Amino acid sequence: MHHDLEELLSSAREIAGNSAKYKQLLEESTSTVTVPPHGGGIIKPGIITLPKAPCFLFVGDLHGDLESARSVLKHLWRELTEECVTIFLGDYIDRGYYQLETLTLALLLKKNYHDKIVLLRGNHEPPEWLTPYPHDYPYYLSSKFSTTWRDLYQASLNLFNTLPLVAISEGFFVALHGGPPLTVLTSSSWQAAFEAEKEEFSSRVLEEILWSDPIEGDLEYLESPRGAGILFGKKVTDKTLQLIKGKFIIRGHEAVNGVKTSHSGLVFTVFTASIVYGLNCAGVLKLVYIGESYVPQALCIKPGSEL
Repeated sequence: MHHDLEELLSSAREIAGNSAKYKQLLEESTSTVTVPPHGGGIIKPGIITLPKAPCFLFVGDLHGDLESARSVLKHLWRELTEECVTIFLGDYIDRGYYQLETLTLALLLKKNYHDKIVLLRGNHEPPEWLTPYPHDYPYYLSSKFSTTWRDLYQASLNLFNTLPLVAISEGFFVALHGGPPLTVLTSSSWQAAFEAEKEEFSSRVLEEILWSDPIEGDLEYLESPRGAGILFGKKVTDKTLQLIKGKFIIRGHEAVNGVKTSHSGLVFTVFTASIVYGLNCAGVLKLVYIGESYVPQALCIKPGSEL
């Protein structure tokens, strides 16, 4: 069962150590990352619509934490490759030691199991006008590829700009990196709120999807201490779920120990980069279709642990 995973990890290390192969994968992936699961769709400017599936797995921020990624994939390999659709919530790079390898692994998963994998964009896969801190991915590129790193960084930025931002299973859930945009409060459909069919997201909507966090309380929103995005209250969650006729918002972006719930169990925050952040839990959320709805299961996987 894990032979394929170890082969994939070996390939990821090889590609991440070879400038030409790394660039080729980055360039090829600009077309593969927009391919939806079978029965789903892709809507401009970056919305994946999801078909009903027996289960969904949600992997949170990885931040170059290859060992946590390996542990999670090892535990979930059969479900990931055979049964479930797996949605990565973004932030593959920055902070950790194995940023190139982790991004490569995610792209190889999409390339090899395209029908089962969705790769969403995080705020650390930034547009050039909204750089996060730290953004040390260029440093890791330049330390490994001193002569070609600028070309590789540009190819990376091109790829980041093609990553979808939102995955919607109408009637059930919406998945994104940060939070829903405030346009949900004034829109009569999720398509309008998420700017479906536009050529590109407006800067404000893109910023809020990538950077926002939930805050408790019966309020609409507050300014975010991050300096980008907002702190969204339960009113924003309720309106978002009303528009998609769904039950859950699933997101990453916050360094929680595994999986955290907010807004009376309507919002799940999933965080997977346990080693980089000194946490004891690499979080994964699993939604299993039982009866007529999805039942959430929060998984805490110890990095480096065996099955």
